[in-house]
Amino acid sequence: MNKLIFFLFLMLVISSCADNYPSFDVNNAFEHLQKQCELGVRYPGSDGIELCRDYIINNLTKYNAEIELQKFTVVLNGEEIEGVNILASFYPQMSRRILLGAHYDTRPWADKEEDATLHKTPILGANDAASGVAVLLELAEIISAQQPQQFGIDMVFFDLEDMGAYGTNETWCLGSSYFADNYTKPKPEKAIVIDMIGDADLSINMEYFSYHNSPNLVREVWEIADQLGYNEFKSRIVNRIYDDHYPLIAIGINAIVVIDFEYPSWHTLEDTPDKCSPHSLGVVGQTMVNLIYQEK
Repeated sequence: MNKLIFFLFLMLVISSCADNYPSFDVNNAFEHLQKQCELGVRYPGSDGIELCRDYIINNLTKYNAEIELQKFTVVLNGEEIEGVNILASFYPQMSRRILLGAHYDTRPWADKEEDATLHKTPILGANDAASGVAVLLELAEIISAQQPQQFGIDMVFFDLEDMGAYGTNETWCLGSSYFADNYTKPKPEKAIVIDMIGDADLSINMEYFSYHNSPNLVREVWEIADQLGYNEFKSRIVNRIYDDHYPLIAIGINAIVVIDFEYPSWHTLEDTPDKCSPHSLGVVGQTMVNLIYQEK
């Protein structure tokens, strides 16, 4: 009988520990994706990016984040372009920090379209921009409602990620480069950039720069996904991807990117919400929730 009581107690403890993880609302996250797309194309200088900026700020305000707008100007192809990184902080009194990032600008050109006459048409960017922002906004609501025990959370919504020329790294990730160049706070313990994770046929490989710089963080995230039964996370290193995590790595931050780069609609007019799924957002979102709320 004593063994039975102990077993039941142990099951209760395990169940209680599992309940400590909030649930990521996949439908709410997908609604964030759709609402961004309803604003139209969101490339720098467009009406859509101004509306998207307001959308992000309004939601972060609702979730009680401390918000800072980091304004900057870059020169690209001889033209001055203004950008705004949106910085949000939750529980700033906590010394241990996790930094989460995603870019919110979309590609001004559909230059991966087979029809060259469409190359100057801006893309809607349901996956390539809106998906990462959607996950972060849902995480912001969760974090606002329930304080993590171990970590305060910082978020950066990067501007000017997607204006680059293929093969020329310094023309990409301009918002995160500016953020990194002007970073003065203590470095977070972990930094994770989320990009292009809405693909309905989700497949997330380990990225080379991430694993080379932060193998323990990569393994930690992939192990959490494995514990959750998410086989969308693949234990193989496939690509070297210059994304918003790279400038963070360059200044010594323990940073990785979670990205699905096997997306046929990348930089085409087909990057629309119907190519994305709530489930995919949830795979990444719940993995991040469990990372944030784990007690260690």
